[in-house]
Amino acid sequence: SRPRHQERNLSNSTSLRNQLFVSQWLRNPRAVGAVAPSGQSLAAAMAAQVVPDSGLVVELGAGTGVITTALLRQGVAPEQLVVIESSVSMAHDLVKMFPAVTVLQANAARLSALLQRRGFTTATTVVSSLPLLSLPSWQRHRILKEIASVLPVGGRLIQFTYSPLAPISVTLAKRLGLEGNRVRRIAINLPPAAVWVYEKKNFP
Repeated sequence: SRPRHQERNLSNSTSLRNQLFVSQWLRNPRAVGAVAPSGQSLAAAMAAQVVPDSGLVVELGAGTGVITTALLRQGVAPEQLVVIESSVSMAHDLVKMFPAVTVLQANAARLSALLQRRGFTTATTVVSSLPLLSLPSWQRHRILKEIASVLPVGGRLIQFTYSPLAPISVTLAKRLGLEGNRVRRIAINLPPAAVWVYEKKNFP
């Protein structure tokens, strides 16, 4: 079992993450898209879809770092992980929490340019916590077009949603060369969530 001081540190860290999340949600609920940060079960389910040592992994909307932690536990090497978070305060905390990971405070709609500046042209896997269905359609389409542009054929987008609907419509997914399936439902998450995996089948 863990020493009591480690349990206190973990508890304090979780409490601070939750406080930061609530603060961000109150400022911009549409951008955050949830009333609670992702639970560990959901984070583990997302990370389980990633194959370590398969190439560059990009995480979009890392928030409090719960999924980032799960990705590292899954075996993703820190130097093969690029984390993008639009919130200045959250990105700042992510840099402190994960000093060996590349953390960028930026908009996911600039994904391809952000990767190119760091010498990457493709990403084998994109793990997204972005609230796609809460975004304006033009913004959702722009972000998904960027994601599709950096995925090679066979590359995968891992996306969770709180909606019973697919996070990407069949029509739009087909237009982007993506084919998706729901792989997990996490009923114990707050709120309940579903994990979808989209594979790049061809280039539009």
